[in-house]
Amino acid sequence: MSSSLQTRPSAHEVHVWQWNLDAPGGDADRYRDILSTQEHERASRFRFERHRNRFMAGRGELRLLLGRYLGLSPRDVGIGYGSDGKPFCTTQPQGWQLCFNLSHSEAAAALAVSNGFDVGIDIELARPIGEGVPLEVFSNLERAQFAALPDAEQQQVFLESWARKEACLKALGTGFMLPPTHFEFDLCIRGDTTPRFVGGDAQEAARWQVRAITANAACACVVAARRTGWSIVVMN
Repeated sequence: MSSSLQTRPSAHEVHVWQWNLDAPGGDADRYRDILSTQEHERASRFRFERHRNRFMAGRGELRLLLGRYLGLSPRDVGIGYGSDGKPFCTTQPQGWQLCFNLSHSEAAAALAVSNGFDVGIDIELARPIGEGVPLEVFSNLERAQFAALPDAEQQQVFLESWARKEACLKALGTGFMLPPTHFEFDLCIRGDTTPRFVGGDAQEAARWQVRAITANAACACVVAARRTGWSIVVMN
């Protein structure tokens, strides 16, 4: 990725970056030099080298990209954590409110960057649906819709539904402190949508917007925000 200065998103945009965490040989050393002491400590807790290198590649590219937006060296980018554990940028130019959210699944990573509003992103690679998992993730109505789907469609619908719910929860900053059923969707709608209910409230649901970047049998990548009227700009 280029190290040139990056124009920040407008008030109606979300920039989305994607990359492979299995970095080519030699890149691990570059990431190692720009991570914070806390990030090095977290990396050292991984038992396997592959997972350790993926963590460094995720945090390293995050710092490189945020540095491009902020005009800072990657190591000088300040990253703090809210009481719920959601990371945020502590080094902001005056008048900025650069927000970001990072997600990964195996070697796939995705970053959403917004300006002035919180955003959540989730990327999910396909994997077998564990027995009973839909019961935990879906509301009663969603469960009935899911059960009525042809077997051939269930994997893809579940993958996108899971990504939608996690992206929404990450936008709130709660993760799974709230149950996945807090956000309820119409499973008949694919791609871009809005929740049917949020905490049982249809009016609150109307304040949300959920956009799909990728939704197929192999992968789902979804961005969510408690804000309407924004669009995705895919970056490279």
